Amino acid sequence: MFRLLISKYLPVYLIISILLTACFNQQNDNSKVLKKRFAEIDSLIIAGKSDSAILLLNKLRPKIKNTDPLICTYYNFQAQHNQDNLQLMQIYADSSITFFADTDKAKQYPDAYINALLVEGDISMKKKKFDTALDYYYKSKRLISAAGCEDGTLAGKIANIYYQQKNYRLAAQCLIESYRHLQYCAQFTQQKTFFIRQGQLNNIAIAYQRAGMPDSALYYYNEDVRCIDKAEENPNLGEFYTRSARIVVYDNLGGLYLKTGDLVKAEDYLLKCIAIPNKDVDGVHIPPYLKLAEIYLNTNRYKKAIEMFAKSRALLDKYKKDNPDSEINWNRLYALYLFKQHQPDKAYQYESVYVHLKDSVESSVAQIYRFDVDHELRAIKQQQMLAEIKRQDSVKMIYLIGISIAGMLLLVIIVLINRNLKQSRKNYHIITLQNEQLQTTLAELERANKNYIRIMRVMAHDLRNPLSGMIGLATVLLDEDEFSEDSKHMLQLIETTGVHSIEMINELLKSGLADENEAIAKQNLDLKALLHDSVELLQFKANEKNQQIIFEADDQPVMTEVNHEKIWRVFNNLIVNAIKFSYENGVIKVGIKRNTNDRHILVWVADNGMGIPDKDKDSIFEMFTAAKKNGTNGEQPFGLGLSISKKIIEKHNGRIWFESEAGKGTIFYIELPV
Repeated sequence: MFRLLISKYLPVYLIISILLTACFNQQNDNSKVLKKRFAEIDSLIIAGKSDSAILLLNKLRPKIKNTDPLICTYYNFQAQHNQDNLQLMQIYADSSITFFADTDKAKQYPDAYINALLVEGDISMKKKKFDTALDYYYKSKRLISAAGCEDGTLAGKIANIYYQQKNYRLAAQCLIESYRHLQYCAQFTQQKTFFIRQGQLNNIAIAYQRAGMPDSALYYYNEDVRCIDKAEENPNLGEFYTRSARIVVYDNLGGLYLKTGDLVKAEDYLLKCIAIPNKDVDGVHIPPYLKLAEIYLNTNRYKKAIEMFAKSRALLDKYKKDNPDSEINWNRLYALYLFKQHQPDKAYQYESVYVHLKDSVESSVAQIYRFDVDHELRAIKQQQMLAEIKRQDSVKMIYLIGISIAGMLLLVIIVLINRNLKQSRKNYHIITLQNEQLQTTLAELERANKNYIRIMRVMAHDLRNPLSGMIGLATVLLDEDEFSEDSKHMLQLIETTGVHSIEMINELLKSGLADENEAIAKQNLDLKALLHDSVELLQFKANEKNQQIIFEADDQPVMTEVNHEKIWRVFNNLIVNAIKFSYENGVIKVGIKRNTNDRHILVWVADNGMGIPDKDKDSIFEMFTAAKKNGTNGEQPFGLGLSISKKIIEKHNGRIWFESEAGKGTIFYIELPV
């Protein structure tokens, strides 16, 4: 009765759509069109247009790839559509389950796999293989990660088994659990949600009515009526949905009051039921006609009873296949009517048909009475537990082996660590001794280096006197007229070489041979004025090459603490280099500004000369660098100026750098703290 009630009063595809909606959860964007079409099919089925739905479903098949999990939705719809053809239904269900032969797909699309298992369970129920059906249901339950829509569907299927066993109280409990999970499923439309809520409330009431609990049954019937009343206020739900639901609940309320003996209320609800206009597509009015016939028999209103028998008979002849229980009940009531009309011979004929049909139905369901759901569930759980225990034992064995290997490796590691520690201690002592020896050696080297610098300083100082004499002698001889041009040229070379040598000695004495630890005396100076003076003094040197030095600065002084002589030397070095390595008629830009944000002073010297090649850029600040080259007019370089400048700037806690492109010029920057 419970199963037939669902198939009669709720479109069968509604139940299937509940099972299959979850298949839509894990599809990619390419499946949006297909999902929209499946939603249309679902809507057509709910509206009772199953033929149009199947026509659209068949058109979709060529568009669904066999690798797309939506193919399971297609197979499951087809399986439910072919319920009367068990062989074809099995083919579609097997096709759906075969999709998950690859276990990775079952993990990737768990919702679709759950639904495939549920459909296989439904087929097993039809084949009366109840233990197999329960096994499929239980497998699907184990895959459900949390209580939700799928859990509600599964609870409804277990309730169906209990109901067929006439264990109505357990069926009602399972239905309540199913209702709790299904009523608020987010993926359902408003129409589907209404059908689920209304249908489950009605089924719970029927189960309690069959369990002999009329008060509980009446409560859920009334809840059903309130659900329908509320739905009628929703403009998105058409009369088709609420009208069919109201017919069902009024029929069942009439049946409840008939069973409890309140014939007035029973007749009232049943008359309301048949008065509701509805297209009778599956004999929905047969049960209320028969209940009214029973009321009229009990109240001796035989004329009205005959009228109800005639109307129900006409519908039964048209929809007999869909209403086997009503066929049995019709023969029982008509036999009772004939007995009351004192026609025992005819009554016995209908009584015999009633008994035969009843025995046939009971024989067909006898097997399910012998099926112990709880026992089978316990057996399945025990099997699952045994399988889990075996799996855990295997895992434990793997862990044990792993721990054993890890223990051996740990022992080896401890031995190696101990040996390495001993070696490390030995190496430590050796390194300590070597460090002491190295410190002694470094101290000796430092003393030797200081002695070397002192000797070199003395030698450089003493070399200046003979070089000065040589230069003076060459100058005097050049003033004589008795020398030939070749001799004068040689004397000029001697004079020039002497001058360059003295200049190099002076640079060495000022920098390379100077005491690096000597403290720098600083005073508060206007760097802008100092830089401007340097530009003015060196403009005469730039005039020799027709060069122009442009000074860039604002009117504000730039004050900071520096060593006047050393910073002056840095400015001169950079400007002289710019003059030396710029071409005739070139422009040199010298500038200074104060960055107020980071409290630094920035000085720059920019030329448009020969630039610095990439290969020389890393060594340009090294003393005696190999990157030195003659100026644009052959000026002699010493390779000391930039090295000296870098040391001076660093002693002032500043930094010096450059940007250069060969053939286009160089910009040197100096950054000093305020």
